[in-house]
Amino acid sequence: MNDYAKPLPQIDPRQAPFWQGLRERQILLPTCSDCAKARFPATRFCGHCWSEAMQWVPVAGGATLQAYATFHKAYWAGFAADVPYQVIQVRLDAGVSLFSNGVGPWPPQVPLGARLKPYFDDVTPSVTLLKFSLDEAQP
Repeated sequence: MNDYAKPLPQIDPRQAPFWQGLRERQILLPTCSDCAKARFPATRFCGHCWSEAMQWVPVAGGATLQAYATFHKAYWAGFAADVPYQVIQVRLDAGVSLFSNGVGPWPPQVPLGARLKPYFDDVTPSVTLLKFSLDEAQP
């Protein structure tokens, strides 16, 4: 039985390698086999060269903070214990952007462009979420 009270991703076959990679503590991105550009989420065609050829490639987890909002109200009951919590937009060094949550110490004001490192959060026996913490080692 699972007592995780927050929304879980609906994992479809096209995105399954991404989620399996997170379970294995790696970030896999769909990458065009022709022009080598990463894309996320997985789509049929490359947005750069329109090729259908794609492979899943492991990438480093470094990221840059693009935007964030600190939520002071739980709009979903499962988040009540986390208030305040951060919803963030990050740009992975591999070139794709995604939304996530900030974890760990998060000061009231974080400069955009701050460096982030990945945090793999095992929320159920079969789902690991990708979150990010501030990378204190980076400028």
